[in-house]
Order: sequence, then C-alpha cells, then structure tokens
Amino acid sequence: MATGVSLEIYDADMPSKRVEQHIAVFGESGSGKTVLLSSFFGSMKESGHLEDSRFTLIADKPAQGTQLLQRYYLMRDRAETPESNKYSSSSYPFSLRPKNKPAGK
Repeated sequence: MATGVSLEIYDADMPSKRVEQHIAVFGESGSGKTVLLSSFFGSMKESGHLEDSRFTLIADKPAQGTQLLQRYYLMRDRAETPESNKYSSSSYPFSLRPKNKPAGK
C-alpha cells in the first residue's frame, strides 16, 4: 500500500510561480504511513510551530485535514495509535503558503 502526498508551494514574492511536489510513502499495511503523515501535519499545526514558522500548511481537502488532526490529537493526548485503515490507499493534497510579511520587511 502507499500513501501519497501532493504539496503545492507558493511564493509570496512571485504569485504566479507555483511548485508542485509529489511524495509517496510506501510500506506494508499497518506500518504507520498515515501515523507519520498525521504526526507531521499535527505538529505543523501546533501553536509553537505556527508562531515561529514563515509558512502555513493547508490541507486542500478540509475533511482530510480534520481526520489527520484528530489522529494526531489521539496520539498526543492519549498516547494511542489510531485504528488501522488497512487495505486502503490514500492521497493527501496540501498547500504550503508563506505567511504575510510584517510591514517594512
């Protein structure tokens, strides 16, 4: 099985420039591909990271973003792994957008 990630990166200085990157994560069913993605997405949404980062990561499909965050919070708050979604292959599109620059910078 594979989990695919599609990432679009936008440049605030060049709005017409967009870079698209596809990442595939391979592994046996139940090996933790979705756990890895949930951990990455959830940690990018933590308040400490949001304050320090110059970018924001957005799930292009809001329902998928919600599911990833729910899995992340389950692992973070209860130290439990989410139920396995064996025998399914998923693709998760994201956008990485720069935050607005402070005035004068």
